[in-house]
Amino acid sequence: MTVLQQLQYLRALFAFAFRNSPLLPVGLVLSVVSVFLELAAMASLMPLATIVAGGSAPREAMVVRVLRFAGIDATGDRILQFFLLLFACRILTQLISQTLTIYLSRRMLLQLTSQAFSALIFDVPVKVLEQKSIGYFIGLAGDEASRASNLIAVISQFLTTALLAALYFAAIVSYSVVIAFAVLVFLAVTFLALFESFRVSHRLGVRQVEQSHSAGSLFLDALNGLRSVRSFSAEKYVTQSYYGQMHGYVRTLATIDAVALFARLGPALILLGSVAILSAWPAARESFSLDLPFLVTMIILLMRFFPIVGQGLNLALRVVADARAGRDVTQIIGQYQATSRAGSSRSNVGAIERIEAVDVHFQHLDGKPVLQGFNARFVKGRSYALIGVSGSGKSTFLDLLLGFFSPAKGAILVNGRSSDERSQGDLRGKIILVAQDAAIFNDTMESNLCLGIEASHTEVERACGIACIHEFIQEMPDGYRTILNYRGTNLSGGQKQRIGIARAVLRHPDVLLLDESTSALDAATREQVVGNLLKEFKDRIVVFVTHDAFVMSAVDEVLDLSLIRNDSTAVVPSVA
Repeated sequence: MTVLQQLQYLRALFAFAFRNSPLLPVGLVLSVVSVFLELAAMASLMPLATIVAGGSAPREAMVVRVLRFAGIDATGDRILQFFLLLFACRILTQLISQTLTIYLSRRMLLQLTSQAFSALIFDVPVKVLEQKSIGYFIGLAGDEASRASNLIAVISQFLTTALLAALYFAAIVSYSVVIAFAVLVFLAVTFLALFESFRVSHRLGVRQVEQSHSAGSLFLDALNGLRSVRSFSAEKYVTQSYYGQMHGYVRTLATIDAVALFARLGPALILLGSVAILSAWPAARESFSLDLPFLVTMIILLMRFFPIVGQGLNLALRVVADARAGRDVTQIIGQYQATSRAGSSRSNVGAIERIEAVDVHFQHLDGKPVLQGFNARFVKGRSYALIGVSGSGKSTFLDLLLGFFSPAKGAILVNGRSSDERSQGDLRGKIILVAQDAAIFNDTMESNLCLGIEASHTEVERACGIACIHEFIQEMPDGYRTILNYRGTNLSGGQKQRIGIARAVLRHPDVLLLDESTSALDAATREQVVGNLLKEFKDRIVVFVTHDAFVMSAVDEVLDLSLIRNDSTAVVPSVA
């Protein structure tokens, strides 16, 4: 990322944070108040150095004036008590502000992850999702959201730390311009020495992200393909690969922490050595008039100033590294939301009477054409079978109909109007696709069937009866309340397909699309399910993507996409 892109990334994060966390400014104000309380406490401590050296507290000192205004004698005990009071207030406000910042950053993590996931489910086009790996999006909603929420907390701490360092430096200048100049020289030398750590941190940050995504993808792929892994006896290879990737990831994290530790503590160590040499060198003490009160005062200021500078450098390093390595998770939240919302404001479809494909062309990203001049007409009260060789565009047409992709040329008309003019949400509520492999969630059978819609148990049972799955469910240990395993491992392929069909029946769509969704059923069950569906949807549109001879014989019309694809002038039988 360029510097401009980093600034835009940080600006987007803060805009998101302020928009979603109204309490964030309160935390920042409390942090600033806490900083001024520390400076006031340290200023009240300075007169004690004079008192310890045998003198009296300077009348112009702030603490002396405050105590006298309150009618209290400015004795050493009173000044110490006043310092303790101020520093206690400093710690209390710091505790409150940092607790609030931590809470808000964790809350921001929740908002980022949930909104990113919501955007992926609702708004991001399928075409965009297919261009990236699953690990990329897991990392975006996981690691990147965590990085972004931490950045808000780190930047908030950096701002208050920078303010505190600036105020301490101003105090050093007020005591000795010469020492302030020496401090600047020291900081310049230290910064040059630490500059390499910034570069190292950036490289490590990029490597950390890549290693995290790689390990996450391997983890997910191995679990999803566990049967293949075990069938090829590749368990040792997969686990060793994952261990190797995680070992590299952990080593990178440890290196980042070590670099950050050096950046934080290095300046303080160098400072203490310099002050010790200076205080033990008689000629230096005479040249700089280093009497005991002055020396104690400067040591107090410098011992607070340099650790704060070290902390500020550490925070700045983290900000730069994370800003360079990070990707803007807020972008995926807002980038497609406007388009999605604009689509939802379009006119509703109404009951679907007919669907027409008019000279539809489509090709995938690799440039390979799938549909060329496809024309077809589907009307209410009829059933259809789309057939053809693999790659002829059967499933692609269903994706186009549902708005997952857009035709490169031509149009798909719903009730005579382009589907682009319709609300996609409303359109998908009336057109239901049953895929070959139904998604099964680790939840109850009934929840998997309803999948978010409100339906009575009677309606659920009726839908399951149509899908020929009701009797099987009743035989399960807890019936409709049986918990299904991850990805439905306690179900057969045919049972999962019938669950998908029952889901569709529950939603009462105007158009039912079945993409090889009866392929895993035995012949008798398939015939019964297909018959039930054709009867249930006799006054609506049913489209099967199939290679099954029985299905082709049961529907009203068969469309062979292989002919259309190979000869764009081929006439597709239309429905009267």
